[in-house]
Amino acid sequence: MENYKGALNAVLKEIEEARFSLNELIQEKKGDLLDPEVIQLSQFLDHLLSEYDRIKK
Repeated sequence: MENYKGALNAVLKEIEEARFSLNELIQEKKGDLLDPEVIQLSQFLDHLLSEYDRIKK
């Protein structure tokens, strides 16, 4: 159970960091959601969210 909580907390921390970074990057790119860097970071965030969902189940 402790490993479960530790893994969940680690992924949650990564999700928050990625969300913050993505928001900053979007501002830096003046809202260009099709910028390759924005797309790459968005896909990474999607991966983290999928990982969170997998751990949660």
